[in-house]
Order: sequence, then C-alpha cells, then structure tokens
Amino acid sequence: MVTSLSTDPEREQLVFGHRIDWDTTSAVKFEGLPTATARELLDAGYMNPEATCGASPTMGEMVAFMERYGKDAIPESEGEMSAHGRVLAPDHPDGGVVIEGLKYLGPTSDTFVREFAALFYEAESFMLEKDLHGRCWFA
Repeated sequence: MVTSLSTDPEREQLVFGHRIDWDTTSAVKFEGLPTATARELLDAGYMNPEATCGASPTMGEMVAFMERYGKDAIPESEGEMSAHGRVLAPDHPDGGVVIEGLKYLGPTSDTFVREFAALFYEAESFMLEKDLHGRCWFA
C-alpha cells in the first residue's frame, strides 16, 4: 500500500512537458497520456496503484489494461490507447496523478470488447463500438 505519493516536479514534466504553477490551481487535467508514461508514473510512485476514481478499477488495473491492449503489446495493432485524468497539487490530500478513464481508437477483438465492458461498465460515461473505439470516464 502506498502511504505517501511523490509530488516532485518530475511528474508534471512526464505528463505535460513543463512545470505547473500550483499557486494558481489545485488540479490540472490531461488527455492522451500514452501507456508507457502511465506505467512510468505508477512505477515512480506518482500514482497510487490501489487508488480509484469513483467506481473505477484501481489505477494499477487501468495501467495493466492499457499495457494488454496498447501498441506495445500488440505491435501490429492499428489502435491507439491513452489515458485521461488529472494531476493534483502537491499539497492536495490525495496529491498525485489520477487516471479518470481510458480511450482506445481502432480495431477491437472480441476479447478486448468483453474485458473493456467488464472492467469499465460502471463509468459515468461509457462508449464501446466494436471495431471502432472504446472510451470510459469516471467522476
């Protein structure tokens, strides 16, 4: 169990490519986070692997799903997997990186469709069209 998340500026660099002025905001949204960056954030302690966003699977489960179905796992895949969420200010009680959902664009397999539906059906926003895309968002 992670008790203290790392909140140094490197997490902002990984997600946004620049530092954030935390004197003006308490959270910054992101979209299009690649699978490899999500894994790096998790491994570096910027994300609690057991945390959830509402009724979502854990952060660890979401990153693992990205790894199973992203281009790195299926090189011949024409699809693109990414995460969206927010980075919380260092002084926020939950300070860290939170994945609020995933987006996949491209061809899908029956296994992908079944697993996406099983893991993410409780999302506030859920879209899944076989051979087109899958998207979920948790509040």
